[in-house]
Amino acid sequence: MKYKKYNQNSYDIYTIETDKFKNCYMEIRFRQDIRHVNVTRRHLLARAMQYSSLKYPTKREMTIALEELYNLGFSSDVFRVGYNHFTSFAIDFLHPKFVNDKKYLKEVLNFFFEVLTHPNVKEGNFDNRSITILKENLHATLDQYKERPLSFARIDSLQRIFRGSVSGERILGTHEDLDTITNEELVFEYKELFENARCEILLIGDLDMDCLVKEISDIFYKPSIVLETVPDFISNPIESFKEERILSTYNQTQLLCYYQFKEITSYEKNFVSPIFSRIFGSADMTDKLSVYLRIQNSLCYYCGFSLSFSDSYGLVFVGLNKKEVKKAKEMIEKAMKEMLKGKIDKEYFEQQKEKFLADLKIREDDIYGLIDTYYFHEVFGKAFYEEYYEKLPKVTIEDLQNFAKKLELTYCYVLEEGESNA
Repeated sequence: MKYKKYNQNSYDIYTIETDKFKNCYMEIRFRQDIRHVNVTRRHLLARAMQYSSLKYPTKREMTIALEELYNLGFSSDVFRVGYNHFTSFAIDFLHPKFVNDKKYLKEVLNFFFEVLTHPNVKEGNFDNRSITILKENLHATLDQYKERPLSFARIDSLQRIFRGSVSGERILGTHEDLDTITNEELVFEYKELFENARCEILLIGDLDMDCLVKEISDIFYKPSIVLETVPDFISNPIESFKEERILSTYNQTQLLCYYQFKEITSYEKNFVSPIFSRIFGSADMTDKLSVYLRIQNSLCYYCGFSLSFSDSYGLVFVGLNKKEVKKAKEMIEKAMKEMLKGKIDKEYFEQQKEKFLADLKIREDDIYGLIDTYYFHEVFGKAFYEEYYEKLPKVTIEDLQNFAKKLELTYCYVLEEGESNA
């Protein structure tokens, strides 16, 4: 594989030239400080630019255009890393050698940048019918998290523990803001995206990247140069411990325990934390949480542990009956104390390091994971594959103990099932 970064003045292009895949993937990311972004408007804009364009003014015409390009995949997304708000657009296409049309690659590029640079705007306004349809769809999307107790518990608890912080805000926006968005504001948001967001392009496939980058530079011009560096983590204040119990109509109770941290080193973030997470709570029924909560005591339906370095916390989540909450908290505490004391079987410890590296190998065979890992390595300094293979085997149990000492339990959230389900 050949990795190369191209600087095109107003945007950067990150490429991986490889013959491992039959398809090719291209993504353009607009990155901006979320504190300067109206997230609801930006979400609606991303959907609108995927839905239709000036050349393909209806959803039907857009669909036909994609089908004519051998079922070209075209998607949009919004996500956040620390204070970085991303608005992304991506195309997934066949390698040109599998297509008889010699102009195929050029047609794919023309389509992509056509829809991005010429949205469905006439006389200074987005198409009203399209926006009305999209608003109705987004209202439904905003409430989908309420369909499952765990997703509701996660969003509600984040809004409570990180009240007033970006960490507690939904990246999709709110119903209230969505209702008030005007057509004029959406046009302003489009201009804001191209003028004030940093632009980066990701490319992977068996392609001549030098030639492809030149073609892109001939087609796509971004007038403004944005070089703002935005933190990829948020350090929220660590408050005194508190617990909240919320009544619900769900038929299952959710217990969420938040561990906040500060001053995590790059070594701990990249190499220590993955092994800590596996042994503590994410190793397919062999981790400490699963053993104590599920196997030995049958306290829950599921449990797990995840780390969010962009928001500086770790999260234990458990789905259970509310009668078992007290016992479950005792078992979570027991598991964490063992991590602090280094009470870990050495053979199991080495197995988890081997399994993590095996999973990493699989990610190398995933086109999307590969380009994403390269991008975050280049932009935010995330470890790359070679570094994992070299440094992760050297992680010690003492490293895990030191990492555990930095995790402070600050919040327990209990979403209680309805009385009729007790």
